[in-house]
Amino acid sequence: MTTRPQSGSARPRPSRVFRVFAIPGFARLLASEALFDIGAVARTAAQSWVMYDLTGANLWVGIVSGMRSIPILILPIFAGAIADRFDKRKLLAFVRIGLATVSIVQAILLTLGIIQPWHMLALALAAGSVVAFAMPTFWAYLADLIPERSLSRATALVMMGQNAGEMVGPVILGWIIATAGADFAYAVIAGIYLLAALFLLNSPKGSYAVSDPESDGKPSYYESVKQGIAYARKSPVLPWLFIMNCSVNITGVAIFPLMPEYATKILDVGAVGFGVMSTALGVGLAIGSITIAITGMPKRVMPLIIVTSFIWDFGMIGFGFSRIYPLTLFLLFAMGVAGMIWVNAMINLYQREATGEMRGRVMSLYAIGMGLFPLGWTFGGTLSALIGNEMTVIVSALGGTPLILLAMLLTPGLRRS
Repeated sequence: MTTRPQSGSARPRPSRVFRVFAIPGFARLLASEALFDIGAVARTAAQSWVMYDLTGANLWVGIVSGMRSIPILILPIFAGAIADRFDKRKLLAFVRIGLATVSIVQAILLTLGIIQPWHMLALALAAGSVVAFAMPTFWAYLADLIPERSLSRATALVMMGQNAGEMVGPVILGWIIATAGADFAYAVIAGIYLLAALFLLNSPKGSYAVSDPESDGKPSYYESVKQGIAYARKSPVLPWLFIMNCSVNITGVAIFPLMPEYATKILDVGAVGFGVMSTALGVGLAIGSITIAITGMPKRVMPLIIVTSFIWDFGMIGFGFSRIYPLTLFLLFAMGVAGMIWVNAMINLYQREATGEMRGRVMSLYAIGMGLFPLGWTFGGTLSALIGNEMTVIVSALGGTPLILLAMLLTPGLRRS
């Protein structure tokens, strides 16, 4: 004789967060993306450290980072069209292998002692050309794997994996540079990228559209790009999302090219302290991701975007005036929490505006905006050379919260979002 279990003794269902891991291929993709971000963050930090060591100028630190933005301004819209039609796993593996190759070249130049600033600029341009394919392809592939009902939580988990790189990458990098040199650090970064590519092998194909671009009835790449642009222009929300994303990533990241100088001259904490500063930001980013993964995204996300923009802007100003290392670490942590919630909310708005067949092209607009992040380093480094560090962070904050408030005022669709 069997009896029905009492409601109080029923086995609890797993959290919605953990159910996402049961989706085939998600765990492998998450591991690959976490490794990719460890490599990306470590490579960015190594690039700024080496360039500052070569030139001693914040301006050059900003310029070398800005070089990556040149192809990212041009290529993602084409990458989105390609991602909508071909095997996204192969494109993502190509990105990881390409960045490993660039890192190996940098390691060789450093080992031989012949690296020059122009080498750093050229390799940054090459890396940016490869990275331009990463973001629209990744977000489109994630949507191929994950059912729509689980997509927002999967996005938050991915951001958690990415932010593991924000925590681990800079500390490892600072320790390696301090003990073994920047050349060995770049060799380690190359190995991380190759391992990330291996995780994509045997992953599910998802619902990507494998097609012959010349077959009957299929639009050309040029037509596919035009369709994506027309789709975005007809949306009452996407143009303002694009403007907001671009502005924040140009003006809102001015502190990053200043961090090597603050670590070495203002706070006097050296290479390891520089890594810990980046890690404090990364820990905050991880906490922000965990918060969204557990709570989910609210139905209306624009109020959340405004609050987190406000926290980021005032944290950036506080960083510029701080001369106390623990306070600096706390401000970076708070900025990380707010920044990650902001990014998740922005991705959520883009996903709401994208249909399945247009997702790669719509997410390419997000990729272009986020790809301006290195140009923000150029903006910050240049402004610092002209008006000083403290005025730089004040001016930079004006491109964040004020613009978002203006966008809400002018766009009824955003006020309802």
